[in-house]
Amino acid sequence: MRTTAQLPPWAVAERLIAEAAKSPEHEAWIARQLMARRRPSEILTDLSRATDPAKVIAAIGGDGPAGLVFACLITFATPFLALGWLLP
Repeated sequence: MRTTAQLPPWAVAERLIAEAAKSPEHEAWIARQLMARRRPSEILTDLSRATDPAKVIAAIGGDGPAGLVFACLITFATPFLALGWLLP
């Protein structure tokens, strides 16, 4: 896969437009970055480095170490919550 700097200018523009179409917040952030005279390839690099909240939630709720840790925390906290709220 080529990096953003190696892509032709029209491909960078198309990817930036696709990112802006995801939500009004994305569009506003990209517009602010362009008005600040940042290069589109730099903006795409920042977007690719950003953590996607959907991926984080999927990792926590899915199988594997993150899901196991999350389940253990819920199991550990449940008695304290029940005793604190249900039996004051």
